[in-house]
Amino acid sequence: MKDAKEWLSSPKEERQAHLDLDEPCLERGGNSTNHRGVLAQFLNTTIPAGRVILAHACNNKDCSNPRHLYWASDRENIVEDGAKFGSWINPWQRMVEKHGFEKACELQKRGNKAAGGKANKGKPKSEEHKKKIADAIRSRHAEKKML
Repeated sequence: MKDAKEWLSSPKEERQAHLDLDEPCLERGGNSTNHRGVLAQFLNTTIPAGRVILAHACNNKDCSNPRHLYWASDRENIVEDGAKFGSWINPWQRMVEKHGFEKACELQKRGNKAAGGKANKGKPKSEEHKKKIADAIRSRHAEKKML
């Protein structure tokens, strides 16, 4: 049995060699979590944990045909396949569609200060608060190293 994360390190063409989009989609219910097991069994790989994505080459999220599924990275699934199928819009385009061009420019210029936990950036902090922030950052880095 092959490890799915090792499988992901091989070229995309190699990981897609089993695809046959001439076969019809099979919609048997369930979701990508269930379909991960179907693909793992078909390819004789482990069921991956972490950021290994089950990608649908047919662009049908309900499809469970293993000849339409492959292991992919986030970039391959979201950006490359999204661009191919027309479902990916870059973040700037998405902001312009949501807010309009002028509002998007204003948001971009000043930064979205309420996003990402940076709302108090630049404000004075007590030494205790600074220590808590540093501890949180260190623990986050330690968690990432363990993965």
